[in-house]
Parts: sequence; structure tokens; C-alpha cells
Amino acid sequence: MDTTETHTIGRHRIVLNFRDEVGPASAYSLLLAENIPDLTGKVAVDLGTGSGILAIVASLQGAKTVYLLDTYDKAISLALENGKRNGVGDRLIHLPIGASMLPLPPGKKVDVILSNPAQLPLPQQDRDHSPFYAGPDGRSMIDPLIREAPMKLNPSGHLLMTHNSLSNLNKTLTMLKSFGLQPRILAERSIPFRPFIDRTWLDKLGGEAEDLYSVRNGTAYETLYVVDATPKH
Repeated sequence: MDTTETHTIGRHRIVLNFRDEVGPASAYSLLLAENIPDLTGKVAVDLGTGSGILAIVASLQGAKTVYLLDTYDKAISLALENGKRNGVGDRLIHLPIGASMLPLPPGKKVDVILSNPAQLPLPQQDRDHSPFYAGPDGRSMIDPLIREAPMKLNPSGHLLMTHNSLSNLNKTLTMLKSFGLQPRILAERSIPFRPFIDRTWLDKLGGEAEDLYSVRNGTAYETLYVVDATPKH
């Protein structure tokens, strides 16, 4: 059974359906959606599209083409449906999963890579098609994306991604620079721990000492970031 949610992102009113294991837009996706700039005439790719909210906002912000990638076929179907529902279905193109993280057509580069990658550190996978689990350190999707992005971006392109504090933001900023990308933080927001976050496991990874989370008035918080990385010139 479908459930509908409505979001206002800037001047855009977006109506999304979600169903099965493709859940509603997360705080991560919404924070990134709020920070998608004008993309008039640009080509983008939405890695891990889920319900399609990032691709839809990118299209409404003027992108002429947005490639959709997701390992879960039901997410792709839903994203395409939601694209039509919001009047941008003709701009969304399903990109089949390939051997690389960003299997664009041969010789193709894009202006923007959008991604809310899975990035939750857990000792073991919580469930099939989990939108959260990303290995014991939360970086099984982040690291390959950083390695591949420079080869798939146009010289003036942008990698726009969400990043939580749980999966070690400092490591990501250093890694981006080592792969020829200049990062900056566009936005940040703290949210209380969700029920499935394993604080004991995070403490084994360094916890508060490594800035993986903070505690205020007895409540543990993660911090969400929007990272914008551009090729160095």
C-alpha cells in the first residue's frame, strides 16, 4: 500500500509516494535537497536514489537530465513514478548498475553527482536492501564514490553528498583532497540518535573522542553535513 508525503523545498512543492522497503525521505536527503543549487541545463546523476527526491529537486532546479542509480529495483521503479508525479519524468533516466560505482555511458561525464550514500557503521548488516548499513566503519559506499567521482565529473563539476559524523567526516575531507577534489561544508544539522544506531559499536570506533557523535544533556546526537567537492584547478 502506498503512503504519500509532501515536502516544500525552496519554491518547489514535492509529492512523494513510498512503499515496501523504500521509506520516506530521510533527514539526510532533505538536508541535501535543500542545498541543491540552480542546475539549469546541467546533467546530474543521483546515486542511491531511493524514492527519487534528490533527482526530482535537481530536475525542478533546471537539470536537463538526471541519471538514477540504485541497487534496489523497487526503488528505481518508485523514483521514476515519483518523477512523473512531479512533472519531471521525462528528465529521469535509469542507469543500470555496473561494475563501477558510477557506470555512466562510455565517455560520459556529468556536471553534478548527488548522493545520500548508505553510511551507518554497524557490526553486521541490519536487513536486506538497508538504506543505512555501510560496513563496520560506515564507509563501504563513501570511499568508492570519492575514488571514482573525479573521473566522472566535468572540470567545473560538483560532488554534492550527505555525510554524517558517525562515519568520520575528517577522514572523508582528507580523502577528497587526496583525490584532487576541494571540499567545503554547505550545511550541517544535529539530530538525536535514531533507535537502530549502535552507540556501543561507535565507542569501539572512537566515539566522542573521534567526533563521531556528541552528547548534550544526556542525549546522543549525530551531525549531518552536506559536502560540496569540486575538482582542483
